[in-house]
Amino acid sequence: MATTKRKTEKSITARQICRIHTVKYILGISDDNYRECLESRFNVVTCKNLTLLQAKSFIDELDKFALKMQGKHDQAQRDAAKQKAVEEYQKRPKRFDELDNRLGYASGAQLRKISAMWSDISFVPDHNARARALRHFIKRISGVADLRFLDSQAASKVICALTAMQKQESEPANAKTPRKTV
Repeated sequence: MATTKRKTEKSITARQICRIHTVKYILGISDDNYRECLESRFNVVTCKNLTLLQAKSFIDELDKFALKMQGKHDQAQRDAAKQKAVEEYQKRPKRFDELDNRLGYASGAQLRKISAMWSDISFVPDHNARARALRHFIKRISGVADLRFLDSQAASKVICALTAMQKQESEPANAKTPRKTV
């Protein structure tokens, strides 16, 4: 039931027709739904019967719908990428995992804790210098040359020493009690 346009209103342009059909195709709108939408909204069966302003309005609606659909699609892609990254991260072996399950030696978790605590405490900016300082600290506390050679008891000693250093670092400077001289 196409209605006739008034003579004063401009007809739809070829570019608008092309735009409507392109967006319709991109969105995957079926022909039946497309025609039903045109009929309910503008009382026409084909976009060729739209006026210039009606076509602009219809294109704007289709564009808004396309943006809304694109946003949902983009969010789904971001969620999938995030999930993939999390799965890959979880598959990746943790630091010191190869040193785990050694009888009598420190566990990988203990070694990771020591390393993380040292990174928090140490103020040396160079990575190699910080690693040398950690080896020196471990040698002083446990008598072992490197982190890899710590047994579980020595690892506990190092963790306790690092914890004491963290507590000492967190105390305000004026809260320390001065030593009494005799």
